Amino acid sequence: MPAYIYQVLHVIGIIMLFTGYGALLARSLAGSDSPSLRKLGSITSGIGLLLILVAGFAMISKLGHSFSAPWLIGKMLIWLILGAVIVLINRKPALAKGLWWSIIALGALAAVLVYIVRFQT
Repeated sequence: MPAYIYQVLHVIGIIMLFTGYGALLARSLAGSDSPSLRKLGSITSGIGLLLILVAGFAMISKLGHSFSAPWLIGKMLIWLILGAVIVLINRKPALAKGLWWSIIALGALAAVLVYIVRFQT
């Protein structure tokens, strides 16, 4: 498969992750305890994380990047942190506002790593 297919899947995964987390954070901020919204947000973000991982690794292999590149290690750490954030979202609703901005900052950092740092090495 061409690399652009993996890139599209990667971006779809990112959209799903941020949409799922947005729903879960909005639920926390509204003080709602809707189990159906929690399930939808969790499933959407989980599938998004999986798409990000699989499509990202496929794209790296297809484009011939080294798995030990510093920008790539940084992106993998961000992926791990984003994967763990769901625990805080569901168990500590009081942190929702701070997590909202932290998730946006992690997404921005991931974009900087791939679009700026990758081309400087």
